[in-house]
Amino acid sequence: MKQELTKPEYKDRWLALTVINIATFIAPLDTGIISIVLPNIARDFRATISLAIWIPVIYLIILAAFMTSFGRYSDIKGRKKYFIIGLAVFVVGSFLSGNASDIFQLLFFRIIQAVGGAFLLANGRALITNAFPPHQRGFAMGTHVTTIYVALALGPALGGVITDLVGWRIVFFVNVPIGIVMLVLAYFKVKEREAVAKVKMDWLGSLLLGFGLGTLLLGLTFGPGSNWGTKETYFELIEGQVQSFSVPIVGLLALGIALLIGFGAVQLKTRYPVLDLRLLTSNRLFLSSNLAVLLIYTAHHSAIIMLSFYLQLFRGMDPFDAAIILAALPAAVTVVSPIGGNFSDRIGSRELSAIGLALVTVGLAVLGFLSPTTSIVLIIVALIVLGIGVGLFAAPNTNANLSSVTPDKRSLANGMLGSMRHMGQSLSLVLSVAAIGIFLPENIYEQGGLISVPEYVMGLNNAFRLGAVIAAIGIFVALIREKRKTD
Repeated sequence: MKQELTKPEYKDRWLALTVINIATFIAPLDTGIISIVLPNIARDFRATISLAIWIPVIYLIILAAFMTSFGRYSDIKGRKKYFIIGLAVFVVGSFLSGNASDIFQLLFFRIIQAVGGAFLLANGRALITNAFPPHQRGFAMGTHVTTIYVALALGPALGGVITDLVGWRIVFFVNVPIGIVMLVLAYFKVKEREAVAKVKMDWLGSLLLGFGLGTLLLGLTFGPGSNWGTKETYFELIEGQVQSFSVPIVGLLALGIALLIGFGAVQLKTRYPVLDLRLLTSNRLFLSSNLAVLLIYTAHHSAIIMLSFYLQLFRGMDPFDAAIILAALPAAVTVVSPIGGNFSDRIGSRELSAIGLALVTVGLAVLGFLSPTTSIVLIIVALIVLGIGVGLFAAPNTNANLSSVTPDKRSLANGMLGSMRHMGQSLSLVLSVAAIGIFLPENIYEQGGLISVPEYVMGLNNAFRLGAVIAAIGIFVALIREKRKTD
């Protein structure tokens, strides 16, 4: 009886899965593209790397802050409806981003993209989970994760080709025709049962989390390069006019911490929090799967973007050649993820998640010995090991997380898991830039890219070694969940 209650009122679940996977495809495709074209965007807008890194970071912060609230809102109003709305907003944000005239316009349009992406991603996995009985969810989620990493794998290569032939702006326009077609298909092919959740929204908590995380990460981004004082940042508009603004680093850090403390207080008092801390304390599997996601993405997410700068700035590669090398990581995830999902249906998530985190630790540790002359083959091998680790981890951990709550809370659980994932991704990028920023001149693109290569690579090594330590901690977090035949 319980199994029947978790299934939506339609039979062709595999067709619906295909449509959801393809519709969700464009968000990670955009992420993969950004990872390879970011050096070109920074150069064309004459922006510092610590400022350019906010093109992906601002997107991730919005996802982290609002994905849970949007998931809960969709539980009330309808998951399919807001899945489609999110897809439409994402397409509009992509079109505007391609037309940005300066770095700050692009950052604003990325916020619009992120709002759409939050609705899209908060509902996609919940719709899939409701469509399948427990013994098929792992495989279904594995195909979903595979789709995401196929997009991540294609993104850098596609971004490299387009940037070489046309320019980086076109990479945003790629999302538009794909998104329009998927809007039509999702409207006709995706169905769901009536929404059953009757809860109120915690918009205050979402705002506190967004602003708190944003100000804290902003301080961490600019702090190392300015000795944690006041940071004067310059940027050049496309018309050639130079502007500047001051960033009070200590003030930002203090404000960020205060806002996050306020966020925690609100979460403990409100009946329907953005991050249900009470659920984390009462459900060990839910706690473990969320913390493990936070740690694995904090550990490894920055690897592709940091290596993109390394390969293009120091090894002299064009975007396409760099993209082919970097695609090793998502390609490995694409191959391994269905295997991990299939095994999780039989043995649960505990051991697979721990093994995945162990492989991520090894891959990052190898990259921690990078030098200006490191063999490209060694870099590819390290990325493959990373990809295998993430592939073994992702589907089993996601399946365990969503299966650990009742059906009416699955969008909420998926949103919470997404918040952890995107907080980890944001932290990963900012911590890496902070480690490297000590050695990187802010006016790199105004001085022809003059960098102390050995010192920059030393910062890169420190970033990867820190990631390895974080992933190693994640192994123990994955093992705190109880050993079960199925999750």
